[in-house]
Amino acid sequence: MTPLREQLRTFTLSSSAIQSTFLALAMIVAGGFDYLVNIVVGRQLPPTEFFIFVTVTALLQVMVQVTNVIRNVVAFYTAEVTIYPDSIARVGSVLKRSWRWAWRWGLLVAGLMALLSPWLGRFLRIETPWPLWAASLALLLLFLRPVTDGTLQGTQHFYGLGSVQILQSVGRLVFAVLLLQIGLLSTGAILALPLGSTVALLLALVLLREFYRAPAPTESPRPISWRYSAYTLIGLLSFALMANIDPIIVRRFFGDAAAEFYAPVVTLGKMNLFIPLGIGLVLFPKATQRHAAGRDSRPVLLLALTATLLPGLALTLLYYLFPAQIVQMVFGDAYGDPGILLPLVGLATTLYAGVNIWLNYALSLEKKAYVLSLAAIVFLQITAMLVFHEELVSIALIMVAAGLMGNLAGAVTTLRK
Repeated sequence: MTPLREQLRTFTLSSSAIQSTFLALAMIVAGGFDYLVNIVVGRQLPPTEFFIFVTVTALLQVMVQVTNVIRNVVAFYTAEVTIYPDSIARVGSVLKRSWRWAWRWGLLVAGLMALLSPWLGRFLRIETPWPLWAASLALLLLFLRPVTDGTLQGTQHFYGLGSVQILQSVGRLVFAVLLLQIGLLSTGAILALPLGSTVALLLALVLLREFYRAPAPTESPRPISWRYSAYTLIGLLSFALMANIDPIIVRRFFGDAAAEFYAPVVTLGKMNLFIPLGIGLVLFPKATQRHAAGRDSRPVLLLALTATLLPGLALTLLYYLFPAQIVQMVFGDAYGDPGILLPLVGLATTLYAGVNIWLNYALSLEKKAYVLSLAAIVFLQITAMLVFHEELVSIALIMVAAGLMGNLAGAVTTLRK
């Protein structure tokens, strides 16, 4: 029996398995509430307003992955200092230093986006800048939340991290319903995100209060490696573009009818990304710890891939068998039969879910080859979409091809010891 197969056979969950399972389930629950927001918005708004919401949300998802660099870096350095006797003081130092940085740059970037919103609206064929101004407020929270989330993740406070995620999603749903009721349309649906994030941020600050109150450590933590941060940025930005560029391309190059037709398809396809987000959060510190201890981290990776890909493939099969029934059941009769387009997008996002696992694994072990490979694949994906965008099915096929290449690159660049 090979060493890897023997470790898979004897692999058992650690004492923190319950917390890890809670976080994974919490991310699924949070994803379910986020998806419910999309359903509520899709049923309440006219198709034109709904696709404005989908387009701006896709833009925000790219920014989420970019600002998740902050979460990964904070989690990496927080986990590193938890082994010291004065860990509370050291974690507090990392947290407070990151918090000050996030406020400075968050205000700057959010203000810049607010200034550019009228121009960006014209580029995306959005008549009013108000939805993008709402997204600018969300961008500030996207700088602040990763600091607290990364600290909770690095200290493996998975109960707290899972609770924060659920509270944000529930708050977003509540605010979306209220703002839609008073007639704010797509702007209100987008504004619900920063409002829900603010409520969740308050909970995170309460959970981390002991670190804020801790005195300065006797020895300062080592400086943050900007080289590692840069590779993390490249990897997360590449994944963000891979998973969210399609509605932006469709909005730019297709007519209103085709773009509105695509809105429920991309919304349903994103369901396949719910599970890997939680699994990736658990995988990152677990793989880092096993690698640092000289243990083989591949069993954790393979279990994560299995838990990620199988549900997505099952859901894609349902999309193939009942495309029209699913779209009309969820979004109503205003949308037609998507045909083969829905299962293709579902398959693509399932493959993207696998890419997310490979990326978290590569970053946890500092395997830079996968990050660079993923960036090259995404460059090819976007280039192909810009050249071959005659039909929506062409966009979906390019997405599937990029997902396949991303998973193959993960196996080639990370599985060797």
